[in-house]
Amino acid sequence: MHSVIVNDISKLYHLGGRSVTSLRDLFSGFIHSSGDDKQELWALRDVSFEVNEGETLGIIGRNGAGKSTLLKILSRITKPTSGSAEIYGRVSSLLEVGTGFHTELSGRENVYLNGAILGMKRAEIDKKFDEIVAFSEIEKFLDTPIKFYSTGMHMRLAFAVAAHLEPEILIVDEVLAVGDAEFQKKCLGKMDEVSRSGRTVIFVSHQLGSVAQLCKQAILLDKGNLVMKGRTDEVIDRYISHGRSSLTSYSADPSILHEEIQIKSGMVTDSSLVEQASFRHDQPVLVTVKCAAAKMVRGAELRMVVRTDRGVTVFTADQGLAELPDTTEVFETVFTIPTETLRPNNYTITLALFIPHQRVIELQDDAIRFSIFDSGSKYAQSEGMDYGVVFSPCTSSVRKLK
Repeated sequence: MHSVIVNDISKLYHLGGRSVTSLRDLFSGFIHSSGDDKQELWALRDVSFEVNEGETLGIIGRNGAGKSTLLKILSRITKPTSGSAEIYGRVSSLLEVGTGFHTELSGRENVYLNGAILGMKRAEIDKKFDEIVAFSEIEKFLDTPIKFYSTGMHMRLAFAVAAHLEPEILIVDEVLAVGDAEFQKKCLGKMDEVSRSGRTVIFVSHQLGSVAQLCKQAILLDKGNLVMKGRTDEVIDRYISHGRSSLTSYSADPSILHEEIQIKSGMVTDSSLVEQASFRHDQPVLVTVKCAAAKMVRGAELRMVVRTDRGVTVFTADQGLAELPDTTEVFETVFTIPTETLRPNNYTITLALFIPHQRVIELQDDAIRFSIFDSGSKYAQSEGMDYGVVFSPCTSSVRKLK
């Protein structure tokens, strides 16, 4: 049985005046000027999908894809320009921090206000009240007006109210990103609990590991269009396949020539040799480096240094070139970074040709960039916490002592 049916939803925004002309470049062709000097932004175009009762659906896409607009339509905050959304059941939404809260009222009063908006009787809210307060961890400030809450406190109470008042459909936007990692983990656990109880969860997040772990189904939006709906792992793969970037490769300036040996190019690819910028944590990363030699230099080695985007060196790998014949003109080296080696992060690759203990022939610092994302490891629910830069190869055991 369906709990949400979206039929050809489109949403058009009119952006008026010359003050927004700079958006033309930002959206490139996505915004069209009209005769009255206004601009049109189609935040959504003919989006259709269905969500089954008890299903947890992830919505992913880059900034400006239309994710938040879609959630606002499903939450009845805004109306579509065309199309319709059929909602079967009571909806509780956690979108922007503050949505549905009255800043002049206390936390306690806002709990009852939100319950009333959902159509709940006071007795029903009373039964859930202590549970909401315990989850939000703001008991000391319960009778303080919301306007004095920090963003984190506001978000804690908002999520506690949205998740505990037993809606048939829970809609959660990226707002969880403002909370600390431990509270994010707590929220994701609660959403999983809501789903397992037979209720529907629609979840938007840029944290792909959290989406992969929580959601069995996902949709991908791009510039207001529905690109794909299907199994979450397949949708994530489609998402990252669009993440190609010139930063994933390096090419030498052809005007610069070395007399002996030179790095000509380097790039990062998947195991099928497809160049890409983002990789799942359980996916190998191949670094292919091509060098050209006018003459071989005895004792020369090719070095790859992997660093985090903050400059922390993760590891160094060297490849000796002694076995190459003197007649070599162009040669290729492939470094393979195994699966589940690098933790989710942004990384750079430095390439160098050198003779150990003698001299550096060439150094290309931070020549290539790529990223690793969590596609559903056991750490995904705590995404954002610092677990180091590599997955631990350690083994462990436990035994009972008499």
